[in-house]
Amino acid sequence: MSLGLVTVGEGRAAVIERLGKFRVVLGPGRHFVVPFIDSVRVRVDLGEQVLSAPPRPVGTGDGKEVDIGFEIVFAVTDPQLATYAIANPALAIEQLTRTALRQEAGLTTAERAVTAPGELHRTVWTVLHETTGRWGVAVQQLKLSVRPPAAPGTPSTAQEWY
Repeated sequence: MSLGLVTVGEGRAAVIERLGKFRVVLGPGRHFVVPFIDSVRVRVDLGEQVLSAPPRPVGTGDGKEVDIGFEIVFAVTDPQLATYAIANPALAIEQLTRTALRQEAGLTTAERAVTAPGELHRTVWTVLHETTGRWGVAVQQLKLSVRPPAAPGTPSTAQEWY
């Protein structure tokens, strides 16, 4: 920031603090702020972001394991909440998804998780929507990949659910 001028690019927002306290969220364009009193806390990307995680083993209720991977598309809808309500939205969404998957997979059988991943998908989708809204983030798409663990050297087909 120089001479009190803040430039915010298209598809981004800037969270401005005055003397360390939230003041305003600035949208795209050039804005004048008070030098040395106002500061840019963070610049937030408002575009869609993709978070993907490779399949990892998850225990099921019948004592077996399935490999579950996921891909999530999300976007920040409220830069103020995304800055102050959660430290790292992408990491929080990833951890929340993994926790919800482990919890739900633990309530079902391995066969059911592989043949009917829609139940896992609905539960995780609900958890994500209920929680991320409080963070100023909207989850727009969730893709799960569920498969039984492959024997070494054996290809396995994944059951995907959107």
